Amino acid sequence: MKKKIPRLTANFESLVLDNGYYVDKTEFIQKLENLNFPNIFFLRPRRFGKSLTLSMLEYYYGIQHKDKFEQLFGQYFIGQPGNSTPLKNSYYILKFSFSGISTDVESEIRKKFDTEIRSSLMFFLHGYGIGNETEINNLFNIEGGGELIRNFMVIFNKYRSDGKIYLLIDEYDHFTNDIFSFNITHFKEIVSRNGWVRKFYEVIKQFMGEGIIDRFFATGVTPVTLDSMTSGFNVAKNITLNSDFHNLAGFTETELRGMLVNTIYEEGKFDLDTVITDMRSWYNGSKFSVDVTERLYNPQMVISFLTDFERSWKYPMEMADQNVTSDYKKISNILELLPAEASDSIIQQILNKESISEKLVTQFNFELPYTRVEAISLLFYNGLLTIEDLTFQVYDLVIPNHVIKVMYWDYFKSLFEGRHKIQYDNVTVRDAFIEMAEFGKITGLVEYVHKILKSLSNRDLQKFSEKNIKMIFMTILMGNNAYFVKSEQENNEGYADLLLIPTKLNPGKDNFLLELKYLKKSTKANLETEKAKAIEQVSKYKAELEQEGIVYKSFAILFVGKTGYEVAEVV
Repeated sequence: MKKKIPRLTANFESLVLDNGYYVDKTEFIQKLENLNFPNIFFLRPRRFGKSLTLSMLEYYYGIQHKDKFEQLFGQYFIGQPGNSTPLKNSYYILKFSFSGISTDVESEIRKKFDTEIRSSLMFFLHGYGIGNETEINNLFNIEGGGELIRNFMVIFNKYRSDGKIYLLIDEYDHFTNDIFSFNITHFKEIVSRNGWVRKFYEVIKQFMGEGIIDRFFATGVTPVTLDSMTSGFNVAKNITLNSDFHNLAGFTETELRGMLVNTIYEEGKFDLDTVITDMRSWYNGSKFSVDVTERLYNPQMVISFLTDFERSWKYPMEMADQNVTSDYKKISNILELLPAEASDSIIQQILNKESISEKLVTQFNFELPYTRVEAISLLFYNGLLTIEDLTFQVYDLVIPNHVIKVMYWDYFKSLFEGRHKIQYDNVTVRDAFIEMAEFGKITGLVEYVHKILKSLSNRDLQKFSEKNIKMIFMTILMGNNAYFVKSEQENNEGYADLLLIPTKLNPGKDNFLLELKYLKKSTKANLETEKAKAIEQVSKYKAELEQEGIVYKSFAILFVGKTGYEVAEVV
């Protein structure tokens, strides 16, 4: 019997009992127990499967789920004979989730944090039948996360003195990341030595030291709050960059193929290899360790796509889940904490090279200034860059996939519109794409780029070059699902400026090769010479690509200041 494409749920039990397909991560239970560190921190981008991982641990270790072990785990690795561990179903599970704490009103944040702690403790006590009504009511009236934990532990120890707690914290840094992005002063106050976030974790560490909290697993996105949790507690392990736990969350391509085969795939419905190849371009690419070769798919992107695809066996018009692409605002939050010059330098390098090199911060020190190193590290932890290589502690980081690439261009487009006080005309852009798809012509596209050029001030054009022209083309081309765009790397000889390849959502069949030139108005006399050079280059690139079996409609495009342009098709 085939499984169903899983719902986007963070509850392991409901997923399994609903016959949803679960990508089996239970083998990691053995690996986690075999570590010498019972207290674990695991960071991954948002919507990458962290919450479901915690839920899996909750149902495996919770004493209350002992009678359901075979039902929940029998079909997975950990439920096979000889694979379960001595600690299964032996813990009281205490779980906090900080993903829902709103930071809109600064004065309300601590109160909402305390409310989350209080409600989780009450749920624990009622669920396990611990404490009398008076004790529970007294706990309900206590203020402060640290004090709530202290009083809770008194009740727990009174009734379950031989019990051990497994503490699970989901999105430990969610609300602090939000505060960090818009009020770094307030952030420093709450995580400093006397800050209430730090004091809460100090109490947690105290009961870890006393052995009541026997194991601890916390997920998050960034290490910006990690110092508050680990200071003075040196038996914790951050496994974020550890190759042994690389795919604890996220899907490998083998896992993706297994999901398709065991859920929706039937011969004749669709070509399995083609769908996986297309999904690889959109959703694959994340790599969190230099010691692995296989890259990971974002689970939410994958499941959202497959849920839509299953309805009609057609690709959805929106290939990127809006809940993921809305995160492009994080690019702004991260970069705008830097001086404008430093921020511009990072975004220009990422867009032009699609890569950048820097060290990674594993624990933030807020006594030091926020610099390029911290900003690039946060782009990595948020899934907006990923690891390509490592040399002498400097990481080469790249854009993971097409969805993230579009997010960067959306961000740059918003910057470009704001700085130059213009707004892109989506109808004109659409008509230009229709012309390209139906007739293989680029007249509308080039004319619209020229229109944008004419709207720029003479001051803006003083330092203009081919690179700037290409950036304008890219802001237009990347804001849609019509083409995959390949841009040459800076100083990389042998490649045309832009290669455009239709996506499956584009009815057009033509690939396009564009070579761009920009001449200042004062050098217009050189137009014919430069045009001849551009045509020669395009001819060479076109011939090289055709030798590889790829046919492109090829154009040399020359702009002369604001005054005009020429387009030469090379056939």
